[in-house]
Amino acid sequence: MQSAVHRGTPSLRYLLAWDVIAITPLLFLPVWRAGLPLWHLPRAQWLPFLCLVAAFLLSAAIAASFHRLARWQAAPLAAVCTAAVFGLVLLGFFLKGTDYSRAITLTMFACAVLLVPAPYVVGPSRHRAALGALIAAVAAGPYALSLAEQASSRQASLIKTEYYNLEVDTYSSAIPHPVVQGGGLATIGDHYLLVTGDGRFYLFGWGTPVEHLAVTPLPFRAPINGDAFARAAGRPWATPASYVDPAIESGRAGSEILNSEWFRVYSVLVQETGDDARLFVSHNFWHSDRDCWTERVSVLQANRQALLAGTAEAEWETLYETQPCLPVTGPDRRHGIPFVGYFGGGRMALLDAQTLLLTVGDFGFDGAASTKAQAQDPSTSYGKTIAIRIADGRTTLFTLGHRNPEGLSIDSSGVIWSTEHGPQGGDELNRLVRDANYGWPYATYGTDYASFAWPLNKPEAEWHAYRSPVFAWVPSIAVTNLIAVERDLFTQWRGDLLIASLKAQTLFRARIRNGQVAYVEPIVIGSRVRDLVEGHDGRIVLWTDDHTLISLRPKQSTTGDALFAERCNGCHQSVQVSGNRIGPSLSGVVGRRTASLTNYPDYSSCLRRLGGMWTEERLDAFLTAPRALCPGTSMDFAGIASPSERSAIIRHLGTLRH
Repeated sequence: MQSAVHRGTPSLRYLLAWDVIAITPLLFLPVWRAGLPLWHLPRAQWLPFLCLVAAFLLSAAIAASFHRLARWQAAPLAAVCTAAVFGLVLLGFFLKGTDYSRAITLTMFACAVLLVPAPYVVGPSRHRAALGALIAAVAAGPYALSLAEQASSRQASLIKTEYYNLEVDTYSSAIPHPVVQGGGLATIGDHYLLVTGDGRFYLFGWGTPVEHLAVTPLPFRAPINGDAFARAAGRPWATPASYVDPAIESGRAGSEILNSEWFRVYSVLVQETGDDARLFVSHNFWHSDRDCWTERVSVLQANRQALLAGTAEAEWETLYETQPCLPVTGPDRRHGIPFVGYFGGGRMALLDAQTLLLTVGDFGFDGAASTKAQAQDPSTSYGKTIAIRIADGRTTLFTLGHRNPEGLSIDSSGVIWSTEHGPQGGDELNRLVRDANYGWPYATYGTDYASFAWPLNKPEAEWHAYRSPVFAWVPSIAVTNLIAVERDLFTQWRGDLLIASLKAQTLFRARIRNGQVAYVEPIVIGSRVRDLVEGHDGRIVLWTDDHTLISLRPKQSTTGDALFAERCNGCHQSVQVSGNRIGPSLSGVVGRRTASLTNYPDYSSCLRRLGGMWTEERLDAFLTAPRALCPGTSMDFAGIASPSERSAIIRHLGTLRH
């Protein structure tokens, strides 16, 4: 009777084959999520994963001990025991405060609960077929995951702005979650390069169709020693789940502890020279022998194609390191919060082919929380912008008096723009001029946190020694990087600055005229924007603290009325209902004499001299290049390159009648 009861229960050999096949693809989950093998991941990522693997193996071993029981008894027992084992592991994660990938954790748990008891469910006559089905599922898994990832990653939406409807593509799971926030973007060849806050590199780009994002992890890593800093801090190198944005609530950031989540890579810059490329990375560096940290610029130079292919064998070299090394203990430390890593600046730009410009924050050593105001001491690196000679690392002081200059951009005319965090209020847009002093911590429009004044501010009457910002935000927006729009995709924005923010979760488009800000348009993104870059095709690419990539393009319209609304309606009405706007009403413009509206006094002298009629041919010439047809025109518009778009707009203008 006993042999009959157990006839058909799986053999140990069958159970072993089943478990080996089942767990093999699960061992590659870190590669799927992080793009790198387990041994290249930091301890905070591989140790929890090994605990999950151990739970799977323990569950399989317990389930194998039931092989002498009837199948109807063994299957539920195996499921219950598997759930219990994983429950203990998850309880350990909770008690230890382990912040690990939910996707990997839930995948391992679900697979264990389903696969460990499965051999007992299948009858003996179907054991071979079951193994074959499992092998087929394992083989097809990566392809299915790829399809699911593509389907779930991209989210499309629309943002309306003054000149454009923006087509917004958000890729929420294209990049595996880094350990800490930070990092930056750059272009290389006809691709894009991302470095995360923990120093991982990813190559990405858009192919056909244009909304399909392809991401490739690269095998090298920035030489940041976050694990060493985490050991000194006595806490994991990770952004905790209960993280509070320091730009919102600095008072809750902690006291006399080292916040390891602020130890990060700040930015990346690419310099392409012939067939080679240099990667510059700015990052923190911990000196364990002295209990202090610096900010470094590291450089990696190799053949560009080898870098793109991930086969470059070059080594990172230190180009520059700040001085002095900032201590975390002793009387010269920053009091209250010794390490304020998010005050590092770290943005880079090329002054010329031989010179790198670096922004360095004061790391909170401002004379209020420290014995010395580093930004006003020309013998130190902090609170400055530094010009670095690439050939040998020699430096010169470029500007001083900065708090946390997180943005840096040099426009096509050579003007150097920088954005800078103030305290509670007083974020700045500055035009950098060599040898200028920008006043921090003695001149700011901001106030101290939970106060109505900044304690070191001098009276405004004494600010004449300092260079004033071009624009300031009160209250603060937690400003980050900025770019000057220079390509042809956003013709209405050409020459404008796009300024990113963290706390405001907004892009600010600043129109610059005669070196000043004429106006600022907020474009709400809804995510903390860490960095941005103008792409090869003109699209604007954003990297956010949600670990997402966002692509912004003008929504393409084909009808004349839609194109008129996008390109013309900001300055011209199609029907005059409340007087003219900045430009004259275009109702009845086809066939009308130039500069002939009596109720519009602001025609340029050029248009008044032009004479003649607005024919379709003349309108086409004017829309192609307004300043070519009428030099000196006051219309702030570069023109429309597309003949089909001009034709559609002109046909629409022909329908506008009084």
